[in-house]
Formats: sequence, C-alpha cells, structure tokens
Amino acid sequence: MQQQIDLLNQEGREVRKRQEQDLRAAQEKLQRLSQGHKEESKKLEELEAEKLKLSADARWLRTQRDHMRKALKVQQAGGKKQELSFPFASVLKVTESALTRNGYNVIVSMQTDQKAVYVTDRKVSTPVSLEFTGFRNQYFLAVEKGNEDNTSIWVKADFEKLSQNRQILEAGKPEVTEIESRLIQEIQRTLENTQSPKESSETK
Repeated sequence: MQQQIDLLNQEGREVRKRQEQDLRAAQEKLQRLSQGHKEESKKLEELEAEKLKLSADARWLRTQRDHMRKALKVQQAGGKKQELSFPFASVLKVTESALTRNGYNVIVSMQTDQKAVYVTDRKVSTPVSLEFTGFRNQYFLAVEKGNEDNTSIWVKADFEKLSQNRQILEAGKPEVTEIESRLIQEIQRTLENTQSPKESSETK
C-alpha cells in the first residue's frame, strides 16, 4: 500500500511538473505574441504619423506652388511672342543654352512648373553673337507652358546702337524686332535639329 502511495505521489509530482512547464511555455509564447503585437502597433502608429506628415507637406507645397504661379506675372508689353510645338522643359533647356552660347549672363531668373522668366545682363555685341557688331543689348524673356506639348516664348530686347566713338544711339523698331526674332529663331532651330515635336512628346 505504501509503495502504491509513493508511486502515485511520484506520478503526481511528474504530472504537476509537466503542467508547470507547459504553463511557462504558454506564458512565454503569449508574452512574445503580446510584444510582437506592441511592436507592430508602434510601427503602424509611426507609419500613420509619417503619412499625415507627408500629406501636410504635400498640401504646403501645393499652396506654395499656387502662390508662385500667381506671383510670377510678366507685363508682356511690346516684344515678340511665338508658340513652339515643343514641351516646356525642352524649351527652357534650349533657351538657357542659347543665351549662354551668345554671351548673355542671366542675372535674374524665376521659374515655376508652368512659367519661367529670365533677365540677362547688358552686353556689347561681338561678331559671333546674334546681333550685328557694334550694338548693345539686354534680353527679357518669358517662357510659358501651353496646352499639351506647346510652349509660348516671349522675347523683348532693349537694343541700342553704338557709334564709333562709343556714343549710344537709339535703334529703330525694325532693328529691335529683328534681334528679338533672331533669338526665337535660334531656339526653334535648335529644338527642331535635336528632336521633333513628336519625339519630344514621347520622351517627356
């Protein structure tokens, strides 16, 4: 009888030990799951906060862009304006290149996603320039995005003649118009030589 009692006690201890081990394992597993849930919840909260921040930044950028669009106005009095069948970005790139190639430094520039304005310094013409030798000129330009792949460009020249003794003489309107047209023609010719309007649209 005593042996049976001892055997039952031993079996009871073993059963209780296994139960305690199973309970500890279950508690550890539950703790790991709970910790994992907390980490996932924390990551989700961080992602939500980042999403809200990005949304706020996007709204701020749209507001600033709209302000810039409204603020960037040019009184296009006089000058010459022409529509070009090329994307806005391509016209901007070629315009800046043409100015640099002809010795004009841009002293003022403003640009949005739909419009750009340039003011160059005033320089004396050289034989390799757009103008005839012995003239002095400054450009004012506005490039504006149109419908689809069209872009308008407006050029105004502040064009003066220089006499042999370096005196400044007023240039006639046909001469000023000619200088404005020359810059636009060079920009258009460069665009046509580098890519066709269709290719410009496809690569935009």
